[in-house]
Formats: sequence, C-alpha cells, structure tokens
Amino acid sequence: MSTSVIGTLLRCGDIDERRIAYYQKIGLNALQIAGVYEDWLAPCEAAKAASDAFFQLFAKYGIAVPTMFLSFPNQDWKHPREGVGLVPAATRSERMILSCRQMNWAKRYGIRYITCHVGFVPEERDAFYERLIADLKQLARFAAANGQDFLFETGTESAASMKQIVTDIDEPNVGINFDPANMLIYGTDTPANLLDSLADKIRVVHCKDAVPAQPGDRRGKETVLGKGATNFTDLLKKLLAQGFDGPLIIERELPLGPEQEKDIAEAVSLIKSII
Repeated sequence: MSTSVIGTLLRCGDIDERRIAYYQKIGLNALQIAGVYEDWLAPCEAAKAASDAFFQLFAKYGIAVPTMFLSFPNQDWKHPREGVGLVPAATRSERMILSCRQMNWAKRYGIRYITCHVGFVPEERDAFYERLIADLKQLARFAAANGQDFLFETGTESAASMKQIVTDIDEPNVGINFDPANMLIYGTDTPANLLDSLADKIRVVHCKDAVPAQPGDRRGKETVLGKGATNFTDLLKKLLAQGFDGPLIIERELPLGPEQEKDIAEAVSLIKSII
C-alpha cells in the first residue's frame, strides 16, 4: 500500500496565497498546521473568520489539512530539557489547556492527527514520571473525544523508552509522528530501531534527514532529504510495505525563502519516486 498524501509543515503566521499556490504547483496536496495561537484561537468572530479564511484558501488549491502540530509560546530551545513541551512542571498546566484549545480548533476543521513535541520524558519511573503519564493520558482522552489521534514527535527518547511511554499511557489513539532526522539530531537512537519497534504506531511521517553530531558538536544537523544518514528511502519503503498510508509531511527547518522552497520541491520528487 502507498500513500498519496504529501505535505509540508507550515505555521499559521506564514500562510499566504503565493506560498499555497507554489505548494500545489510542486505537487503537494496537504499541510501540517502549526503555530495556532490567539489570532485564530480567541473566542471572537474575528479569530473564527481568520481561521475560516485559511481553509477557504486551502480548498481553492486542493490542499487538505489532516494533521496539526501543537505549539506553545515562549519555549526555551536553548535549554530544551527545562523549557520545551509538556514535561516541565512549571508550564505544564498552561500548555495542557492550550493544547486542548488547539485540539478543539483542529476538530472544527476535521483535523485528525495531533502531533506534540512532548519534551524530554525522564527515564526514572518515579512520582514525577507517573504524574506526567497521568496528564498525557488525559490529553489523549481529550483527543479521543474529538475523534483525534495524539501523536508523539520522535527524537528525544530512545525507541525502547518511547515504547514504554506509549504502553504506560495505554490509550488506543496514542501513536507516533515519526521524525527519523530528530533521532540523529538528538542522538537518542537509530531511526531503524524505532521503525522496527513501533511501526504499528506510526500515523504520520516527517520527511526530514540529518547527520549525527560530529566531534565537538552538541547535536546532529539537518540536511536536504536523501542527503543525510537516516537512510530515508529504505525507511519509507519498509514502512509502506507494512501498510502505512498516512500523511508524509516534509519538514525543512530553514528560513522561508527560495532555498527552502527548492529543497521542498526536491523532497516531493524523491518521495514520489519512492511511493
């Protein structure tokens, strides 16, 4: 089985007609939306009208939105263990409520797959871990009531740890947004190990490539798709052979502009040659 849903990740603040028209031109037919903040969430007619305008634009160009990435303001990426995602206790309550508001926004537009960069889940199975699992279970159930799947973005945990987390939450709508590049960037495991361990939980794929950290570097580095060390072609072929038919979302973490657009277009060609 193969998928025909090929998209890219786009933040609400970057949506404009020229960009959407370009995506259609190069063969994209889907988006993963991110950065859904107060301009679109606020309980007022202006926010609803602005959100509706997005989806009218997408419909004009035949672009579907099957997936959304939960976004939180003021994340500290210089200190990710303390400042990113839902793990930090100081910001968890606020971010959980914002997550629920974003999921309700997504429900209004029929978005099924909710991806979350949860953060660095601790290895220790202590009281802090148990509280985190209980909170994530509530988010997963909130998503389920909306008819949505709650997906972990990969990269910050090993395959074994991620499998344990999913098992501990124990909700049928919990799955994986498989980002093979992140696993090399963070140096947690190999993408192949996660695919072997959790292929049945993968619902969305981030089509992104990277090379591991070199001596002296804290992290690995993203590359053009197909030019890194993830063995992306082999990974996708293996996943498709096991029946995966979910969205393939190209993520190229460059500033918006000609270079990023060229890389996305090349990624579309590579993906189509695989599927």
